[in-house]
Amino acid sequence: MTENHSQPAFLKRILAEPTSYFVIIAIGIFGGYSALQSGSANRLEIDQREIDARLFLQEVAMGAELTADQKQQATQAYIEEQILVKEALAMGLENDTRIHNILAQKARHVLSGDVIQPSPDELDAFFETNADKYRSQATVSVNELIFNNKSELSSETQLGLANSASGDELLKLEAGSNTPLPRVSHMDLANIFSETYADDVFAAEDDEWVGPFISNRGQHWLQVFERRPATLPNLVDISDLVRLDWIAMEEDRRLNEEVAKLSRKYNVVILNEPNTQ
Repeated sequence: MTENHSQPAFLKRILAEPTSYFVIIAIGIFGGYSALQSGSANRLEIDQREIDARLFLQEVAMGAELTADQKQQATQAYIEEQILVKEALAMGLENDTRIHNILAQKARHVLSGDVIQPSPDELDAFFETNADKYRSQATVSVNELIFNNKSELSSETQLGLANSASGDELLKLEAGSNTPLPRVSHMDLANIFSETYADDVFAAEDDEWVGPFISNRGQHWLQVFERRPATLPNLVDISDLVRLDWIAMEEDRRLNEEVAKLSRKYNVVILNEPNTQ
């Protein structure tokens, strides 16, 4: 019983001292401040609207509403992502070339935003200035005759080629194959064969056999049987394409202006630059 009464008596003596109140208050303030500092260091504020936006994008991608479990998993994944971002920043991981490139591209996208649509006059002027971009290439349709023989052809076969004989007739004289190549451009022929051979084919008369072009398959002879000139479509038929190209051009122009403005804000100093003198 004596021991039980000694503790309250001890507390009464402590509390009887005026300075004891200040000690208790100081301890409370210090403890509360420490707890606040510890909490703020690891505090992560996330706006519910950001979570809702992420959930909405996932539902759009899926084409269906997320279930309660899916929403919970997506929310948790977003929170973990933000935690990792905060930790990455704390560790200085943003000082990485790839991250810098991503941020620069993001800044370019933001700076070039809010692009207006072209007026009819602007669209007409853009189309006229860039007409070559929309003009289709001239094409030819050809018969491709391939003789298995890479050496000199018989005189009878050469005569048939000179007289524009049909491919079937020529294959009765030499073994090979005959297939059409429809609507090929000069660039197509240059890529398949060579630039010089493409020039010769486009310069030849219709039904004239042009060759030989030697390859590992044999010797090739081409005969033009149809031509299509380069054409420029009407603007009304490709207005959507031209409009997108105009917007892309305008975005680049505005972006370059904004980047130039930002560049003038900075005094660029290159450290440890090698002495060029």
